[in-house]
Amino acid sequence: MDARRRALVPAALAFGVLVLGTLVPAAGAAAATRVPVGADHACVVPGGPPPTVAWSRLHNPVLSYPLQAAKDQALVWASGRWHMLFSFVSNATARPNAQRWQIATAESRDLVHWSKPVPWSEQRGGMASPDVVRAPDGTFVATYDSPPGESGGVQAKLYYRTSHDLVHWSGPHPLAARLYPSPSVRMIDPALAWTASGLMLGYKVGTTSQAQAFEVARSPNGSLTGPWQVVGRPDIRIYGDTVENYEFLTLGGVWHLVATSNTLDQPWMFTLAGNPSAPGSWLHWVDGYQLEVPSESWNTGPGISSVGYEHANSAFVCQDGSTYYLTYAGSRDLTSFGGWGHAAIGIARSTDLVHWQVPPGPGPAAG
Repeated sequence: MDARRRALVPAALAFGVLVLGTLVPAAGAAAATRVPVGADHACVVPGGPPPTVAWSRLHNPVLSYPLQAAKDQALVWASGRWHMLFSFVSNATARPNAQRWQIATAESRDLVHWSKPVPWSEQRGGMASPDVVRAPDGTFVATYDSPPGESGGVQAKLYYRTSHDLVHWSGPHPLAARLYPSPSVRMIDPALAWTASGLMLGYKVGTTSQAQAFEVARSPNGSLTGPWQVVGRPDIRIYGDTVENYEFLTLGGVWHLVATSNTLDQPWMFTLAGNPSAPGSWLHWVDGYQLEVPSESWNTGPGISSVGYEHANSAFVCQDGSTYYLTYAGSRDLTSFGGWGHAAIGIARSTDLVHWQVPPGPGPAAG
């Protein structure tokens, strides 16, 4: 391992995981600059003004609501604005399954002032856990699962929606539905990656009362509509458990995985061990290490993380030149909102992906 890699991933641990692919343009996609292989998850979209971050004015949480919870976020800079996609949860009662789960978007020019949240069009049962990438033709593709929770005989399945501007979104399209057609099989947290050899899909399969697993599938022709084939289950184990809330991105030309430990809900990063053009390589990841996010009063509570409160769940890394931004969800409790807690979204930054700093400023202004 060279010096640059040692600086990038100092705490080594061998693991394995998923996702690769090559995209077929979405139907009706407008002409756009073709997205290079490996750049589909770049959170700063080229062609507009450079990103603006008023770091000295920021204070965590950067996005929060008095009557709703916000979590499972993804962040993209495009056309002079930051666009945040997130799970938007209403009804703070502690009674499970009484909540309304939506996906909403909010915009900001500086991460301080945010527009009002705009929920997507309704989908029966609700929806959660968005991730966003760009197809080779530049179309934005947001993946998610629906319905959230595990009540009843119908478990969550995977979906995607498309957009040309991160503002106007298509209706829902099923994603890899034929992999597990039974309504009793739960699939959540989808993430995509396009490579020269096809489109890869990562997701978690199983319920909390059963064995859960991180699984990878592939669409050899690069189409979102498949056909999809299961590649396998990566060998990542943290605290004797799997990972969830996936993000695939390239750093220095190398594929990486950002994921949350299924136990303790802590953010981790891994490096792809093999050739990204070989589907089996996506099952083998190395140099895993935890992203050490500083604790603050808003994401600290009694007990331990994932049991009494949330420290840094659903982590999402965004690279802007030599600076890396990490957004994550936190809460002081895990009793309200049906046991999910009154989550809000925080941010930290780093220049080496090892040492993280939280913002010092006076707090976000109302949108």
